[in-house]
Amino acid sequence: MKIEEVQSTTKKQRIATHTHIKGLGLDASGNALPLAAGFVGHAEAREAAGLVVDMIRQKKMAGRTLLLAGPPGTGKTALALGISQELGSKVTELSPEETENVNDG
Repeated sequence: MKIEEVQSTTKKQRIATHTHIKGLGLDASGNALPLAAGFVGHAEAREAAGLVVDMIRQKKMAGRTLLLAGPPGTGKTALALGISQELGSKVTELSPEETENVNDG
């Protein structure tokens, strides 16, 4: 028996997650507000991300890439989107399944 993938005849649509994130939710002094810009909690992580945003704005951080690592469900994507909203930039998201390990081959 041969199994083939069947392509949909309807238009493909990707539904984005985290569309509620509108920034990092920090006050003017860089402190995380309890509920702001789509975030609830993650105060220390948002404040640390705010420092990164400040360093990028002041051109004290070289490069165009920021790597966030950690276990699933810890808020990495939300932080990346918050940083991009603060900077007015885009996010390129890669999952391990979309990358190739340089040691594999």
